[in-house]
Amino acid sequence: MSGEQNNSSFELAFYQTTFHTLIEKAPVGMYILEEGKIAYVNLFYAKLLGYKKQELSETEFSLEKIIYPEDLLILKNHIQKIGSIEDDVARFRVRQIKKDGTVLLTEINISITEFYGKPIFFGTVINISEQVAAQQQVYDANERYRSLFENSPDAIFSFNHEGNFISANPATEKISGYSDKELLNMSFMSLVSTEDLPMAIKSFEEGKQGMSSNYNLTVERKDGKRIHLDTIHFPMRVNGEIMGTYGVAREITEKIQYEQQLEKLAFYDPLTELPNRRLFEDRLGQLLDQQDSNDNQQFAVMFLDLDRFKFINNSLGHQNGDQFLKLVAARLKQHLRKSDTISRVAGDEFTILFPDIRKEEAINIAIHLNEAIKEPFEIAGNVITVSASIGIALNTDMAEATVEEIIRNADTAMQHTKKFKKNIYTLYTEELDTKVSYKFSIENDLKVAIENNELELYYQPIIDLKTNQLKAMEALIRWNHPEHGLIPPNDFIPVAEESGQIIEIGSWVLKTACRQNKKWQESGILPFKVAVNVSTKQLQHYNFIDSVAKTLEEEQLEPNWLELEVTESILHEDVEFIKENLLKLKDIGVSLSIDDFGTGYTSLNYLREYPFDKLKIDRSFIDDINRDLNGKRITSAVISLAHSLNMDVVAEGIENETQLNYLYDKCCDEGQGYYFNKPLPADTLKFS
Repeated sequence: MSGEQNNSSFELAFYQTTFHTLIEKAPVGMYILEEGKIAYVNLFYAKLLGYKKQELSETEFSLEKIIYPEDLLILKNHIQKIGSIEDDVARFRVRQIKKDGTVLLTEINISITEFYGKPIFFGTVINISEQVAAQQQVYDANERYRSLFENSPDAIFSFNHEGNFISANPATEKISGYSDKELLNMSFMSLVSTEDLPMAIKSFEEGKQGMSSNYNLTVERKDGKRIHLDTIHFPMRVNGEIMGTYGVAREITEKIQYEQQLEKLAFYDPLTELPNRRLFEDRLGQLLDQQDSNDNQQFAVMFLDLDRFKFINNSLGHQNGDQFLKLVAARLKQHLRKSDTISRVAGDEFTILFPDIRKEEAINIAIHLNEAIKEPFEIAGNVITVSASIGIALNTDMAEATVEEIIRNADTAMQHTKKFKKNIYTLYTEELDTKVSYKFSIENDLKVAIENNELELYYQPIIDLKTNQLKAMEALIRWNHPEHGLIPPNDFIPVAEESGQIIEIGSWVLKTACRQNKKWQESGILPFKVAVNVSTKQLQHYNFIDSVAKTLEEEQLEPNWLELEVTESILHEDVEFIKENLLKLKDIGVSLSIDDFGTGYTSLNYLREYPFDKLKIDRSFIDDINRDLNGKRITSAVISLAHSLNMDVVAEGIENETQLNYLYDKCCDEGQGYYFNKPLPADTLKFS
């Protein structure tokens, strides 16, 4: 009996010792509560809270010290519940406070049993702070992704290995016009435009190979509208394995349209929608680059300028002028090849690039284009006919020329056509370039001609054919160039007209002529008029009328001793403005004459509208008096009609007695020419 008792005592001691060791060394916190106080904690639990075991087991140590205040009630409620239900077990979470004040989130397991007839509560404590924090991070990340996915203004989607949608956010639905359910039954290939499909497939395949890409593509919405997307494609990896691809796309339709509009503004003329100078130069530059590797390549550049466009623009108004240019551009384009490039470079000027063309073909096209331009245009109820001046530059005639030089050469040839009007086109040559260089030299030297006293006035008498008395002196400008000698007016006046220097030169001529006439009057010579030629640009200048009045006042010359001569061509310019200025000159008191009449196809009837006092018959008709019966008839008719308009007639270029006698017989009023006197400087003229 005693042996059995000893054996039972040993087993009890063994089990108690073993159980105690297991509890103490358990990798979880363990505790016993008795009457609401801590009766026991194991070493793990004590270390978890940062206390020594003895501190937690002290009689005065309460649960309030380690249980978070707001969670203490949770613990007490569970203790109360399991105390009323046999074998009940509770599991719940409470926050516990470490000795250093740190708060831990713990999971409590608690059960109830009896010990010596008293209920005790025991269980385990697990620190789940890191686990819950990690779970929260995962949750937050998922929420952020879900929020990004659902609320992103950009389309976010994913494809499987076959290219079918496996996810699509609301923005994808909005951009594509398809619902989420519809998209999940579709392949991206059915959305992409035909022209961009190869690029999209290539990017998709690269994504499956682990590469990322960024590209623009055009897709077709459900409603058929085409839109532009900026797309990023990258692989979808799950546990290191590529399961498909992700995509992010942003609609850039407005941006693309804006860029296209900017490009159009940068490279196209907004009025005619033709390429502008910039695009033309770019294409010409590309052709020149190709020429480096192909010596046999031939091309031509044509410079085309409309004749009389300024007159059309001023007569019909700028709005109708713009409409006219659009019609011209459309007509020119109709007569060109697809490979040709036509551009509007400025105003009424067009350039055309002809790749792969021979000289003969370029000439034929120039003739053909001019014929097309001559066909009537109808603008605002008006039928308009116009011609063009054309210059052609062939690359075979310009070794190693630049883009700028080729265009300038074609322009030079066009200017030659416009000036001489012998042909409808001019081919550029180096000889022509030499003439232009001379012209530029003249233009530069003219800038200092007045300052250096190089300009001089010669005077040619105008004689009354009935009395043989001096009626007027025509002031004719001469230029004593320090290098080139005496330069005739025909060589530098057109240059001055073109450059605008004619305003300053014309002012000098007017002032000098008025001053000289006043000197003659003060010397006692019988008074006569001084006739001064006035250019179109002078008469159109805003300050010309005031300038004439001021000059007469400064030189103290009475207005009736000044005669201003304008050429017939001026009548085809800004009609109303010219007429208004001529009337203002008449109001000042000066005389007006129309010079070189007969060269500009102006009818005498047309002259009724202008306040001219004299008409000067061009010398070409006077030359014909000796050899051409028609010349005599025309001269006679002009004299008669001019007299019917109360205008005196002056014959220019009288060189012999035959001409003089005929003019006298036909009652021509005045004459000038070498028969009477050649032009001479003022100090060499003799008055009898």
